[in-house]
Amino acid sequence: MKHLFKDWEAIQGRIQQARVIFLFLDYDGTLIPIVSRPELAVCPVKVKRLLETLRDLPGVHLAVVSGRSLEDVRRKVGVAGITYVGNHGLEIEKPGGRPRKPIPSVRMSELKIITRNVQKALQDLPGILFEEKGPILSVHYRNVPRKYFAQIPRAIGEELRSWKGRWKTASGKRVLEIRPNADFNKGSAVEQILKMVPSLNLLPVYLGDDQTDEDAFRVLKGRGISVFIGAPRFPSGADFFLRNPAEVHEFLHRCLVVRRPGCSDPEAP
Repeated sequence: MKHLFKDWEAIQGRIQQARVIFLFLDYDGTLIPIVSRPELAVCPVKVKRLLETLRDLPGVHLAVVSGRSLEDVRRKVGVAGITYVGNHGLEIEKPGGRPRKPIPSVRMSELKIITRNVQKALQDLPGILFEEKGPILSVHYRNVPRKYFAQIPRAIGEELRSWKGRWKTASGKRVLEIRPNADFNKGSAVEQILKMVPSLNLLPVYLGDDQTDEDAFRVLKGRGISVFIGAPRFPSGADFFLRNPAEVHEFLHRCLVVRRPGCSDPEAP
């Protein structure tokens, strides 16, 4: 992968010439740095203002695509009038619309039982953190001593075997998630969202930092721009990379300058 700014002249031309650009942004590790506990991941006011300024430009659409619950990511970002995707595509809320109901109530009852059993099995591990995200349970082990790592997937696997394939696991950065065994991911969410906007001369741009973003990178291959944030720990299908959220903010600022000529400051009137 090439650093995105190394090829900026060509990318700038594509952003400038597109009739519509749709910016898809992951939250943790992309818009903001990864932190030790999920509740500490606060979106800075300056970033919110930048997103609001981009949102108000003609021909610019924004979506925040996160593994967090829809309610949580909407509250953390706090920008109205944009699309929010929660739980890796299981929940989608368009601007001014109602969120899609992800799974039936009977499945939610199953997850409550699973959550109780997994918490009981792992509650004695130092540093373990359980995050209930509606239809998904995240088990964070970033603060767990490495010697206990093997116990976590083993306990979760034992619990899910009794549910005969109705639930599955997915991994991220020091987190294991228990999800309904349904066909959803960030890529299918991006496809669904793009169907709602005019396709003529549309440029979709996706920025993400984790394995779960690879589905979106694949969807946009050959039709948009995909950007991995950080140093990938696995082969990535992204077209370019940026080093960290600070460079993401710089990219968004550059998009603003390109789409609103004469502007060099996102807080300018």
